Amino acid sequence: MVVLNKKAFKLPRTEKDKFVLLLRLGLEYDRASGTFCIKNYNNIEKLMDTIAEILKDKNVGFAQSCLICGKDFPCIECKYYEMCDTRNLPFKCVCGRCLEEGRVLPE
Repeated sequence: MVVLNKKAFKLPRTEKDKFVLLLRLGLEYDRASGTFCIKNYNNIEKLMDTIAEILKDKNVGFAQSCLICGKDFPCIECKYYEMCDTRNLPFKCVCGRCLEEGRVLPE
């Protein structure tokens, strides 16, 4: 599985049509660093399919950001992975460490 950081990730060069499609689906491109980041989540499923096609890997996911500690982590580490409806999507969640330690959201 390819796990991408939603804040900044690189993709191989693609033809112009694919690049434009990525931007329309919600990515933003930073020319200075040559990285993409997610700007809009409205078409996230289609965006993930397009990225998987570009990377030639069907198992593409994004790291989650822990709501409590802020750490990024891959979904596959979570004990609730199999029953989660939003697994591998670039949203916020609670990491395993915070769950085990019973940490709560800061006020």
